[in-house]
Amino acid sequence: MRLTLSEQPEPALSEIHVLGADGKPEQLGHARPAGDDPLTLEVPVRRLGKGVYTVSWKVFSAIDGHATDGTYAFGVRAAPSGVVASESTTASRSSRSELLARWLFLLGVVGLIGGAVAGAARFGGDRGRDLALAAGGWALAVVGLGLLAEAQRSIAGSSFGALLDTSVGRALIWRAAALGLAALGLLAAWRRPQWRRPALAVATLAALGAVVAHVEAGHAAAGEWSATLAVAIQAAHFFAAGVWFGGLAALLLGFRGAGAAAREAAIGCFALTALASLLIVFATGVVRAFDELAAWGDLFGSGYGRAVLAKLILLLLIAAIAWRNRPRRGAGHDIQGLRRRSRVELGLAVVAIAVAALLGTLAPAGAGGPGPAGLAVAGADFGTTTRVELSTASDQPGPNLFRVRVEDYDSGEAVAADRVSLRFTPLDDPGVPTSTLVLKPGSDEDFTGSGPNLAFDGRWGVSVLVERDGDAVEIPLELDLPVPDQFVSILDIPGSPRPPQYTMQTETGYIRITPDPARPGPNRIYAHTYTGFENSVPTDQLVITITAPGEPARQLPVRRLGSARFVATGELPAGPLEIGVVARARSGERLRGVFKLNISP
Repeated sequence: MRLTLSEQPEPALSEIHVLGADGKPEQLGHARPAGDDPLTLEVPVRRLGKGVYTVSWKVFSAIDGHATDGTYAFGVRAAPSGVVASESTTASRSSRSELLARWLFLLGVVGLIGGAVAGAARFGGDRGRDLALAAGGWALAVVGLGLLAEAQRSIAGSSFGALLDTSVGRALIWRAAALGLAALGLLAAWRRPQWRRPALAVATLAALGAVVAHVEAGHAAAGEWSATLAVAIQAAHFFAAGVWFGGLAALLLGFRGAGAAAREAAIGCFALTALASLLIVFATGVVRAFDELAAWGDLFGSGYGRAVLAKLILLLLIAAIAWRNRPRRGAGHDIQGLRRRSRVELGLAVVAIAVAALLGTLAPAGAGGPGPAGLAVAGADFGTTTRVELSTASDQPGPNLFRVRVEDYDSGEAVAADRVSLRFTPLDDPGVPTSTLVLKPGSDEDFTGSGPNLAFDGRWGVSVLVERDGDAVEIPLELDLPVPDQFVSILDIPGSPRPPQYTMQTETGYIRITPDPARPGPNRIYAHTYTGFENSVPTDQLVITITAPGEPARQLPVRRLGSARFVATGELPAGPLEIGVVARARSGERLRGVFKLNISP
C-alpha cells in the first residue's frame, strides 16, 4: 500500500493502517519510505481476498511539522461503498496548545530582538530596560518553544526521544541552540557593561538564527518557490517585525524617567529604523502571500486566506497609527499622545502576531498544489427532454467516484429520477465487455457511485440511463482518459523521400507510426508494435483514431500486414492532429500511444 504526499513525510511519525471489513489489520509492519521517492510512504500488506478494505493514515510532514490524517476505501473484485481514494476524507491535525505555543514563541522572539536592537542602537534608554525587555522576551520564547515541543509530540503521538530523532525534532533543537546563544549574549551584556553593545549584537544575531530555524520548519520551506529564497524572505519579514514592534516597546520603556533631550534623541534614532522595518514587513509579506495563495480569490475562499487578509488589515492599521506618530516624534511635544497611540500600535501588533501564529498551524490555501484532475461532460437525449452532467473525481484509470446531475432540458431544474445507472463501453478496445454501475441519490440532488469501471486510459462511451415514472431515457456521452506524457522520438530527414517515423515508448513496449506521405489528403498510416530489442510484439488487434482540433475522434479502417504490423488509410487535414493507437498483444498486454503531428501543406 503506497501513499504519495504533496510534502515529504516523516516516516518515523507516520502511520498507515489497512483494515478488512471485519476490522482485522491487513498491514505488515510500519510505514516506511518507498524506494528513492521521498514523497511516498508504503506499508506491506497481506494477500488480500475479495472484499472492501479501509485505509486510515496519519502523516507528519518532515518540512513544516504539520500532521494530516484521513481515510478511504477500496475494493478487491468488489465496489467499495462510500468514498474512494480519489476523494478521501482528510483533515489537518493541529491544537490550541500549538497555536498558543507559536504565539508565545513569536512574541518572545519579537521582545528579544527589539530589546537587543534597542540596546545596541541606543534608543532604549540608559536604565537597562532594553536589556530587561530582551531577557523577558527570551524567557517567553523559551516557554513557547517548550510548549511547541509538547504540542508536536502530542500530535505525533510519540515520545520526546522519537520526536527529537526526526527532522521536526531537529528543528526544535536548532531553535533551542539559537536561544541558548542569545542567552549568553544577554548574560555578557549584563555582567560586562563594557561589552554591552557587541554582546547585544550577538544576541540579535542569535535571535535571527532562531527566526531562520523557525521559518525553515514552516510553510516557507514547503512552498512552490526555492526553499532558500522563501525562507530568507520569511525570516526577513519576522526579523523586521521584531525590530519594529520590539523596538517600539523598548522605546516606550526607555521614556520612563528620561529627560526631554534623551527622549528626542531616542525618537529620532528609532524613526528611521522603524520606517525601514515597516517597508520590509510589507514588501516581504506581499511577496510571501504570492507564494502561499494559489489565487487572490483564496483571500476570501479559505480559512488560511482569510487569516492572511486579517493580518494584512492589521498591518495597515498599525502602519496608519505609525505614520501619524512618526511626524510628531522629535517635535518636542505631545509625548502623552505619542505614548497613547504607540500603546494601541503595540496592542494591534500583539494581535497580528497571534494571527501569524495561527497561520503557522494552518495549511496554506495552495498547499500540495492542484488536487486530482477530474473529467466532466454533459449531453442530452435524442428527444431533448433530459440533460445530464457527468463528472469524475479523477482522470486516471482505476477506482473512481462518479457524479451525475439530471436536469429537465427546458427548465434546467433537477429531476427526481427513480434510478440512474451508467454503462461503460471502451471505444478503442473491441472485445472488452461493457460494465454497469448503479448510482445512488446523493447530496445536492445528484446521483453518485464509485467503481473501477474505467479500467484503463483511452476513450470510453458512457451511456446514462435515467428511469422515472415507469419511463426511461438514455443519454450517450464520451470520456477520454488521457495517456501519461511519454517521450516521442521523431526521425525526419530533410530532403529524404522517406516519410517521417514517430516512435513512442509505453509502459509495456514501443509503438511506431509512419504517416505516408504526411501531407494533407489521402494517407497511409503504418503502425508497428515491438519491444526494446526491436522484437515484434504479436498483436491481435489494433485501432487507430484521428482527432483534429474541435472535432470528435475518427476511427480509421485498419488492415493487417503481419503479426505486429498494420496500416490504416484515411484523409489527413492540414494543421495539428492527434493520432491515437491502441494495440492488444496476444500476451494480453495493452499498448496505447497518442501522437501529436502537425501536417503541413
